[in-house]
Amino acid sequence: MLRLIIGRSGSGKTRQCLVEIATKEQAGVRTNCIYLVPEQGSFHAEKSLLKYVQKGATTSGTFRAQVLSFQRLAWRVLQETGGGLAAPLDDLGKALLLKHIIEKNKTHFKVFARVMDRPGFLEQLVRTLSEMKIYRITPEQLAGLCGETAEDMLAGLEGKLAEFTFIYQQFEAYIAERYLDIDDNLELLTARLYKAAFLRKAEVWIDGFDGFTPQEYAVIRELMLHCPAVNITLCLAKEHLRQKLPETHVFFQPWDTYQHLQGLAAEIGCAVGETVLLPEPQKRRFAGAGSGHLALLEESFLGSVAPVAGPVEGIRLRAAANRRAEVEEAAAEILALCRDKGLRYQDIAVLLRDFTNYEDLLANVFRDYEIPYFLDMKKPVRHHPLPDLIQAVLEVVQGGWRYEPLFRALKTDLLGVSRQETALLENYCLAHGLKGSRWTDGKPWEYRSGFRWDEGKDEQQGSILEQKLLRQVNRARTKVVAMLLPFQQAIQAARTGRAFSEALFAFLTRMEVVETLECWSKKAETEGELEEARLHLAVWQKILDLLDSLVGVLGEQEMTLAEFTEVVTGGLETLELGLIPPGLDQVLVGSVDRSRHPDLKAVLILGVNEGIFPARAVENGLFSDEEKLFFQERQINMAPTTEKKLYAEQFLIYRALTAAKQYLTLSFAMADAEGKALAPSPLIKRIEELFPGVTVNFVSAEKNSGNGNNSDEQSDLIMAEELVTCP
Repeated sequence: MLRLIIGRSGSGKTRQCLVEIATKEQAGVRTNCIYLVPEQGSFHAEKSLLKYVQKGATTSGTFRAQVLSFQRLAWRVLQETGGGLAAPLDDLGKALLLKHIIEKNKTHFKVFARVMDRPGFLEQLVRTLSEMKIYRITPEQLAGLCGETAEDMLAGLEGKLAEFTFIYQQFEAYIAERYLDIDDNLELLTARLYKAAFLRKAEVWIDGFDGFTPQEYAVIRELMLHCPAVNITLCLAKEHLRQKLPETHVFFQPWDTYQHLQGLAAEIGCAVGETVLLPEPQKRRFAGAGSGHLALLEESFLGSVAPVAGPVEGIRLRAAANRRAEVEEAAAEILALCRDKGLRYQDIAVLLRDFTNYEDLLANVFRDYEIPYFLDMKKPVRHHPLPDLIQAVLEVVQGGWRYEPLFRALKTDLLGVSRQETALLENYCLAHGLKGSRWTDGKPWEYRSGFRWDEGKDEQQGSILEQKLLRQVNRARTKVVAMLLPFQQAIQAARTGRAFSEALFAFLTRMEVVETLECWSKKAETEGELEEARLHLAVWQKILDLLDSLVGVLGEQEMTLAEFTEVVTGGLETLELGLIPPGLDQVLVGSVDRSRHPDLKAVLILGVNEGIFPARAVENGLFSDEEKLFFQERQINMAPTTEKKLYAEQFLIYRALTAAKQYLTLSFAMADAEGKALAPSPLIKRIEELFPGVTVNFVSAEKNSGNGNNSDEQSDLIMAEELVTCP
């Protein structure tokens, strides 16, 4: 049976699911309860479920309630039914394999030859391949399009499609019978779900999704066929169920999902239970004192709402001279909310549409104000010293000890060479043009012309000083050569992916890289930088995963050092790191489209500028919008075009503006770091028109310096920092 739970943002859809699951747990009903949520929301969902399941629930009852994502459900089913024995191939493994395919078939490419060596191309290729799997598009379907006549094909598409199809076919042929692409997990889940005994008497709640991919719809279809009940929440108003919404409507995406689910149920003959229509948001999320204006803001997305005169509670608009002033004012407001309103850090979220200009500012300012926070985003690890070291040393041994990669490796602080020794070597090499074989020929460096002695020293004293410096230079040089020369000899003797990987791992082990990272991690933890502490060890684990994936995918493949370097470099470019919150009481800093946290009292949205919030849609895929429409005309549906993404932005705005129970602040910067003027988003004007009583407060660049100045305002901020306690 399919049962839909319908309600607008703040009507209590998540609470409805949790209460129903907890009720069954506490009653000891012998049925499995599956709570299916987005991957990034599973951590919070587990915490929320534990709160709702009271202490009286039995241990066995608690075990029957499981919080899963679609991928985790696939793993659970395949563990029981088989089919998941092949080695898993994640995005990292795919990147390595795709890089190898490209390198081995370079002469095959003409269109991609112009871009295949550019940063980001490999990542884009991995993303497009995943898109094909998620939208259930096979290489055979693409090959069929390649057979169309040139007159029917779009200009420029024929060569691109043929080359991508070739890569797709090569990829599928390589992994067949060897690996299980993680993007194929849901296909296997769809095929084997009926065999899973734990789902035959399970009731399923699917919550937190605005829409589903074709793969996910296929899984839901099987759940409806084989589970007693499937409950799905959708963010809709009850009047939307009786209307046909245009594609430009704010709620089109969940409405379209509603129509698709109804059609799916009719197709398979699944009974549709009575739809649960939840109360209006003002009776749930916005029921507290002072939340009336937030309720009106939510209601305004349904249609025209008359302007509200008088003072406005719970909504603030802020203009800042620049982005730093904007972030500092946000930090001051967070402290004030904790001090004056009794909120805890975990009740507050800072949301952005684009992290590009804010990530470093948020980290620095929140550290200055001693605000604990969790940055909910996947971070590329290529800027960490360890990936930089790996890439640099490979360039050193492959490129003949060139100056630039050699000193880039030394400056990572992971080779046991001090900053003083590095600076001494660098100055000496620059002064005398030393590089290449002069590092490894065994002859001592005796050039003296680059040194000067202090004024007042006679020639003999200067000569003594020169001799001392030369000894220091040669000792440092010997130290570096002793580190890198054995690695060069080992890796130049390698012939397979496994041998290359073993040589690189042996080098990292000999350099005691993991011990250095552990030391950095402990230091960061001592200084209260919990996220940074986890970052160092997580990067090491990512590098181990990279080497494991390389051995697993290309271990027995013969390759040259140049090919190995290309593959590793490509893998490092795609590495991303996602961390779980290191503490419980932290401010959530997340993106509007990714973060899931339904229990917030205050939300601060930064960067509400024109072209940023809502985001300006741009084409960034391997295939253009015109090409996607070409595919669509031939019954091959790919990811949404930029036009559809632009329409979907309105729903993201709605969800962000209705996330807070009590306090909502929208802020924008009036200029960027270079002083270029920035315009506020039209959303600011919309709120001003709805609430004439709300005013845009201006924050100057000098208001919050964050550097301990003795101004009254700065003293107040310091006092707020010292007084606030968030247990």
